[in-house]
Amino acid sequence: MYFGSLQGTPYRWLDVCALAKRLCREQNPACELVCVKYFTADVKAKFSSRGEVSYRAQQDYLLSLQAHAKENNARLEVIRGKYAVQPKKYYAHQDPVDFNRKLAVWAPEEKQTDVSIAVHMICDAMDQLSDQAVVFSNDSDLAPALRAIKLRWRGLKVGVVAPVRGAERNASADLCEHADWTRRGISDEELAATQLPAKVRTRKRVIAKPGHW
Repeated sequence: MYFGSLQGTPYRWLDVCALAKRLCREQNPACELVCVKYFTADVKAKFSSRGEVSYRAQQDYLLSLQAHAKENNARLEVIRGKYAVQPKKYYAHQDPVDFNRKLAVWAPEEKQTDVSIAVHMICDAMDQLSDQAVVFSNDSDLAPALRAIKLRWRGLKVGVVAPVRGAERNASADLCEHADWTRRGISDEELAATQLPAKVRTRKRVIAKPGHW
């Protein structure tokens, strides 16, 4: 969601429950939202352009998201992975590749998120949590989980919302193959209409939308 639809936009203060409800009801106006599971990882201040400011903004956002969901009787779960950052060496970006030249870089990589999404989807299918599961992702690594769900729980409907921007990017064919319906892209109008309030009261304090968001 972040890299596909939100990065570089003024819509990062997103109410994910409101967005999920809106898009799912476009497919079926009678549907009721059972639960939203939001998978993320804490940013590393050292590798963020704004340092600690970026980290605090993300933490404030997650607190606001949970408080607003609770106030509106929406079930929201935040499942955290982690960022692993390691020094690596890669070939320089040139054509043809110079196999004798490598550049030393820091390689931040989000860990556990893909596996967590797959595990939760399969466990929710086993527990019969809902009649439909909708994944907001364009990551083809999730295709085996969707395939297993459709093979074992044929009555469970699966939707895919591919959060991509721009005409040049398509929804993942691997995910679409195992989905009952697919939606490519989320419009700016839809993102703008599903923002959190500018200020959200949490249990301990009132949190305002970060100025740089």
